[in-house]
Amino acid sequence: MRKKTFRINFKISKKLIYVIASSLVIAECLGNIKLISLAGPVDVFEETVLKDVKTDKDDADATAEANKNTAEILVEQIKEVNDRISQISSKIEFSKSSLDAIDKDILECEQEMTEADENIRAERAKLSTALQTMYESSGSDDLLSLMLRSDDEYDLINREEYVSDFSSYINKEIGDIQVLVDEKEDQSYDLLLLRSDREVEVENYENIQKELSSEIDELTELMEEAEKKAEDAQSFAEELAEEVAKLEAEERAALERRSYNGDTSNVVYDGDGTDYYYVSPYPYTVDELDILAAIIQAEAGSVSYPGMIAVGSVVMNRVEDSRFANTISGVIYAPYQFEPVSSGSFAVILAQGPVAACYQAAQDVLDGKRNVPNFYFKAAWYAEEHGISGVNIGGNVFH
Repeated sequence: MRKKTFRINFKISKKLIYVIASSLVIAECLGNIKLISLAGPVDVFEETVLKDVKTDKDDADATAEANKNTAEILVEQIKEVNDRISQISSKIEFSKSSLDAIDKDILECEQEMTEADENIRAERAKLSTALQTMYESSGSDDLLSLMLRSDDEYDLINREEYVSDFSSYINKEIGDIQVLVDEKEDQSYDLLLLRSDREVEVENYENIQKELSSEIDELTELMEEAEKKAEDAQSFAEELAEEVAKLEAEERAALERRSYNGDTSNVVYDGDGTDYYYVSPYPYTVDELDILAAIIQAEAGSVSYPGMIAVGSVVMNRVEDSRFANTISGVIYAPYQFEPVSSGSFAVILAQGPVAACYQAAQDVLDGKRNVPNFYFKAAWYAEEHGISGVNIGGNVFH
């Protein structure tokens, strides 16, 4: 056994001598006189692998944190833009109301001018008839002939009084006509001023609409910029979804804190949302289509088509009713009306761009399609908790 063991050790020693000699030769060639440890290459490999793994983990953690920060910053920026849009919407509503008031004044002024024209024509017709009667009764076209045909001085006096009274009547009629003409001229001037005011207000309204478009474009740009900054698109999408979930939780909490104030549409409706009817199309802008599609998605999701049409119907029912704002943005951004607008989740949807199904539903509603006559709806869970009766369509109770 010892002899065998010796031979084995001897063989190993020869290998060691060979390796050491080879290392010395290589070291000398490289100008390095240090001996190379046999264990060195293995340790370097392990350290390199571990370092790479740690770097990858650190990079992944940094990316995740960056995505999270990007999502948080994005949502805050979107909420800020949403607040500005809300303020712009108030200006749009005020400008639209001013335009409506001016249009009403113009219509009234035009009606008054039409009535003035009719009155002037009527007075002129009366004057013409009176003059014709006088001339026919006198048998001549001049007052002197009328005087000369008097039988005696009493007749002459009577005729003179008649002529005098008639002349006074004619003068009064002429004066009345002149008053009507003057009034018409004043109305014409007022109408000119009103139309001038309208031009100014239209320009102001268009400028505010451009401001709204600019803010909506900024929402889209913020989303695109954030997506570019996010190194991992999937991770960013997940982080953004988490942020939106937080906003939705805030919406629910805010709604839970708010007690039901008893608002009701005072309409009788017992359908299921699948019986559609049609009204006149609404002349909308691209921005209004975007906003309506976004609120439909925020309030009804994109699964139930009747539910989407019902939410859109409520918005348009309000636009067309004098008790509410008369613009789509005015209705949607009205304080304390739509929770997603207050929380910011609506703005995130608007920034991302509503899904195709919600765009289609909004398009149908703007084209005149309706399925509920109501002005109010509540989430089904809220309606149940507060005993609100109505028709459940797509998870919302319309009442």
